[in-house]
Amino acid sequence: MKETRASFALLIFIIIAHIAHLLPQSSSNSVVTQSYPATACPAGVSGAKATALLATKNIEIRNINQPSAELKKNGSGSYPLNRGAILVAGNPANTNVIMTRSGKWSSAATCTISGPINWFVGGTANVTSQSKLIMINSGLSDALIDLTAYSESGASQSLPVTVKASSEKVVRIDSLSPGSERIVLKVETRSGRITSYLLDERVRGLSNIGGDFVPAMSEAGKELVIAGLAVKLGSSSSIKHTLRLMSVGEVDASASVEIISPDGVYVPVGIGEISLNAREVTDIDLSSVDFGSKAFALKISATEEIVASVLSEVKSGSVSDFTWSAPSQSFNTVSFNIYGLEPVISFVGEKVVLSIVWRDRQGKSNSELIRGDEIVNWRVPPNARLLTISSATPVVAAMSWISGDGVARLGIAPSTNLESATKPIADIAVIQPRG
Repeated sequence: MKETRASFALLIFIIIAHIAHLLPQSSSNSVVTQSYPATACPAGVSGAKATALLATKNIEIRNINQPSAELKKNGSGSYPLNRGAILVAGNPANTNVIMTRSGKWSSAATCTISGPINWFVGGTANVTSQSKLIMINSGLSDALIDLTAYSESGASQSLPVTVKASSEKVVRIDSLSPGSERIVLKVETRSGRITSYLLDERVRGLSNIGGDFVPAMSEAGKELVIAGLAVKLGSSSSIKHTLRLMSVGEVDASASVEIISPDGVYVPVGIGEISLNAREVTDIDLSSVDFGSKAFALKISATEEIVASVLSEVKSGSVSDFTWSAPSQSFNTVSFNIYGLEPVISFVGEKVVLSIVWRDRQGKSNSELIRGDEIVNWRVPPNARLLTISSATPVVAAMSWISGDGVARLGIAPSTNLESATKPIADIAVIQPRG
C-alpha cells in the first residue's frame, strides 16, 4: 500500500513538471538603455534676437509649438530663432543661445531641461525692470508651476501658473513683487516638462542699462563657487561687482567670502562674516575689494544653505551692460561650439589638470594641456569651433567676452546627463511554448 502511494505521488510530480514546462514562460531578462534627453532653447523676447549655437549641423531640431512635426537637421549649426523656442534632440554636447538687443546688451544661456526646482538669484522689480521669466513646456501635457519671489522684505505668496502643452509663457518679474529692489525667484515644477529662463533687462527712461540671463541654480548649498568673474573686459573698462545672497531656510545664517585669484587666495576685510536674515535678499557691494589683475572666483561658505550670484556692471567705451554670475556644477567632460567667439575661460579646482581639443574653421584639430593650482584662465584661440574639455579632476568653469552689443558670461557645465531606462528582452516562449 505504501509503495502504491509513493508511485502515485511520483506520477503526479512528473505530470505537474511536464505541464509547467509546456506552459508559456515569462522572462525576467532585461537590458538597461541610456540616452540624452532633448533640451529646449528660448527665442528672443520683446524684439531681442536669439541664435542657437548647436554642436554640429546634423543635430536635429523642431519648433516647440509644432509637436507633431518631425525633428530635422538644423543645416548650419548657427540657427536663428525667429519662430519661437526650439526643441533640440538629445546629444552629449551643449547647445548655447546668444541673445542680443542690437547696440544695447548681449547675453548667453545654455539650453537645458529644468529640474524640479530652479533658483534665479538676480533681477529687480523696481521702475527700471523689464525682466521676464520665460517658461517653455516641451511636453505633450499641461504643466503646473509654483512661483515664489523673495526680496529685501522676505518671501511673497506663491503663485501657481499653468503652461499649456508645447507652448511658451512669459511672466514679468515686476508683477510678482512690485517695487522690490532685490529679487530671488524660486520656480518649482509640480508637473510637466518645463524649462525656465530669467532674462533681466533694465531701462531708465529712454536710456539702456543692460540685460542678461540670470543663471539658474538647481539647489542651494553651504559651500558655493562662482567662477569666471572678470576684472577687465576690453582695453579700457570699469567693472563694479555686487554679491547677492539669501538663506533659503527658516533660520538666519552667516557667510564668509574667499577670493580665488591667480594672484593669491585670501579673505578680504569686511566680507569674512556676513549676517543673513532668513529668506531676505541681501546685496553686498564689492567695490572696495582688490580682486587682482585677472579673472577670479568667489568661494562662499555659510552656516545654512544659501543661494548666491554676482552682478557685474561693465562700462567699456560705448558699451554699458551687466552680467549675472551664479555657481555652476563641477564637471569632468563638456563639449560645445563656440562659432568664432574668443572668450576667456576660467577653471577653478583644487588641482586643475585638463585637456582641451578644438577644431578651427577649416576643420583642423588642435589640442592643449592645461595645468595649475586653484585657478587657471585660458583664452579661446581665433576661429575656434567645437571645443571638448576633459578634466582629470572635477572643476568649475565659466567664460566671458565683450562685443559691440555688450558683455556676456556663461557658466560651463554639461546641459544634460545620461538617463537610464530598463527595457525587457522578449522571450519567444511567451507566444510559442517550448517543445
